[in-house]
Amino acid sequence: MANPIKRGESGGQVSTWANPDDSFTPINQTSFLNPYGLTLRQTITSSGAVTIPAGITWVYAVVVGGGGGSYQDGGGGGGSVAWNWTVPQNICIIGAGGTNASGGFSRYGNVIAGGGNYANSGVISLGSGGGGSWASNVPSTGGTGYWGTPGGGGGTSGATPTSGRVGAGGGGGGGFNSANSTGGNGGSGISGGGGGGGTTSLTGTNTAGNGGSGIVGGGGGGTPSSSGFVTTGGNGGNGIGIDGTLYTGGTGSTGTSVQVTGGGGAGIAAIGGNAVGTTAGNGGLGGGGAGGRTSSTAVGGAGILYIFY
Repeated sequence: MANPIKRGESGGQVSTWANPDDSFTPINQTSFLNPYGLTLRQTITSSGAVTIPAGITWVYAVVVGGGGGSYQDGGGGGGSVAWNWTVPQNICIIGAGGTNASGGFSRYGNVIAGGGNYANSGVISLGSGGGGSWASNVPSTGGTGYWGTPGGGGGTSGATPTSGRVGAGGGGGGGFNSANSTGGNGGSGISGGGGGGGTTSLTGTNTAGNGGSGIVGGGGGGTPSSSGFVTTGGNGGNGIGIDGTLYTGGTGSTGTSVQVTGGGGAGIAAIGGNAVGTTAGNGGLGGGGAGGRTSSTAVGGAGILYIFY
């Protein structure tokens, strides 16, 4: 096996790295999560037993938590993404996507990824994107990443909402409570934050915030009806697969005098669902956050586990 990554070396080598010794060929990769010289052996989407052949003493795992659910028009945050070497394990935990709740955490060996944050909850999970907010609620701050990278702060809500900040977990976008407003976007990062949405009984032309993008995207926000005016839900944030494939977030719905919903954030393994009228989009497989709207049944994307050796 040419130029294998050995224990203690980084699995995140850059795509054009070259050893000073000219006898080595530069490494060409399409994704920093896909460790050079190793082969993807298992892709696991549910908790349970894991079979590793005898003689394998170390494996490289990429672990993604379940995406956060939406509530009160805020989009759910994307699940956390963590990667590292670990001793092979016989079991794994794969987090479920949240429905009006935070996503579940995923774990394989010493590699742990928190679930995406629930909109309007203010909860902060390990490495996850912050949930978006509505009205005067406080959006979630994004979580600190597995490797200690700080999360992004949440935006502010009110008459002039702001977007979440960039971080390991992007902060949730702020919601609005006045006419002719636009919600704050979720912050981008490893895991995108959810977009901010609106409150009830507003007038004017209103637009919810988009989810933040990253390896995993956050869900777009939703907004209630406004008599005689057009309202638009936020789009979900984009994600990117371990092989470099771009997965797009779902689109928000648009309508006149009707409530609208947000598109689901893309996961590490699938696109986010489009919003259809009053039904928000689900998050994509691999931790995408759910699109937002009050009492939404949209679900964050389930977590996933990749094992290399």
